[in-house]
Amino acid sequence: MTNINHDTAAAAPEKRAIGARLLAQGSAGAVTEWYPTHWPRIGGQAVTTLPEDAFVRPTFVTAYRPGRLVHIYAAGCGEDHRMTAATGLLGLARRLRMAVHKVSVTAQVNLRDRLRELNADHYGALSTSPDGYLASDLGYDNWMLQHILPTAAPLEGSPVTLTERALAVRLPENLSVREFDKRLHHRMRNAALNPWLNSAAGHAHCALLGINPAECVRATAYGFGELMRISDAQEFYFFRPKSRDADRLLRIAETIIHAHVNTRTGPTATSWKSKGQGYGQGLKARN
Repeated sequence: MTNINHDTAAAAPEKRAIGARLLAQGSAGAVTEWYPTHWPRIGGQAVTTLPEDAFVRPTFVTAYRPGRLVHIYAAGCGEDHRMTAATGLLGLARRLRMAVHKVSVTAQVNLRDRLRELNADHYGALSTSPDGYLASDLGYDNWMLQHILPTAAPLEGSPVTLTERALAVRLPENLSVREFDKRLHHRMRNAALNPWLNSAAGHAHCALLGINPAECVRATAYGFGELMRISDAQEFYFFRPKSRDADRLLRIAETIIHAHVNTRTGPTATSWKSKGQGYGQGLKARN
């Protein structure tokens, strides 16, 4: 096995002024100005890669039995022509001067159905106002899938394939969708938005910008009949889907499948508390 290492911390710093423009005035991009913060990368400093023939070796071919089909997707929400004040996740990325996307797994074959659910929930819309109150920001009901464009192709025989706006993954039959989702998020956890905002690095970056990191932490308010529940938006990551981050995502997915097939012989008897079944912070009944 080898490692993908995109660490730039040791490189000589560019001689730029803080706040120097990276893109032309009026650009639609999220990151238009330069700041010295080193962005966290999914997978950490180095991502383990598999041998070129990892998925065609007899040990894998013999043990692998195809199961459920899932998709890994990257989504964003931004400017809405119906309401110019609604900037969604794009507005947050611009405020932080960092690329942020929602990255997650779905078992739905029609990915547009997943977007409809995110729109209905206003996923990630909940924040804290400058005076300390809960606020629901505009633009989080206009989710769109992003192209995931790695520079390298999946390995030969890989259960991970590239589709137009997602990575399609054929799980082993003894790996549940829920467990794969948990393992993927565990591998990407160092680049998760909310924990980073609460870290020393996040505080330092926000201080440089003159913003309160607590106002950028995201959550979702889910309705359950007359009650609502608040959950942290755990699927926001510093991620650029048309960059080397996409290569990292592809290799992480392949490594999870390969490790499971070569080291596991049966399903894992592990459960997770489901916040949708009563765990989490609750809100009072709606008026």
